[in-house]
Amino acid sequence: MRTLRRANSPRAGFTLAEVMVTLVIVGIGLTLVLQGLNTAKLTAAQTRNLKLARDLAVLTLGQVEAGLFQEDEGERMFGSYAEEGYEDFSFEVVFGDDTLTDVEQALDEGAFDTWDHRRSLEEEEETEEDEEAVEPYETVRIRVTFPAIRDYKNDLVLERWMDWERVYGVDEEEMDAQLGGSGGKDAGSSTGGGK
Repeated sequence: MRTLRRANSPRAGFTLAEVMVTLVIVGIGLTLVLQGLNTAKLTAAQTRNLKLARDLAVLTLGQVEAGLFQEDEGERMFGSYAEEGYEDFSFEVVFGDDTLTDVEQALDEGAFDTWDHRRSLEEEEETEEDEEAVEPYETVRIRVTFPAIRDYKNDLVLERWMDWERVYGVDEEEMDAQLGGSGGKDAGSSTGGGK
């Protein structure tokens, strides 16, 4: 049997306009997916940097508490984590009531790396170095700075209260005075257990 075709019937298939609309929709969807992936990668890198900065800050605070920096003079220490394999990470530690340097303000004023700025910091420290009474605890603040990723924050600040003697060490003169004063009393009090 033969089927008859209509002469006016539309042809099967898509028009050019339908194909263009489909391509635009797929292109927008693909762009949004790629942008989401890029944002996720940047967020993951920032999270990694923050976690690593926290771990390195806790490491440095542990070293301060263990007394590894007792010989270092001053109320402020700077350093990097190149020995641990993180050359891009650096730290600043301050003790007591000192505040961390405001890096953005220092860069704006042009005093971040000048001798005048360092001299003014040293003069401030000298005026504050009056004989301090030994307190039971000392505040230690640390800022770890790492490479900036877009507009994300590129530093982490931690603060910990530590035992005064762990931070600054035991004053040898006081220790000798205490041992000298109590040494005479204990010298003759030991009893021997003879046979």
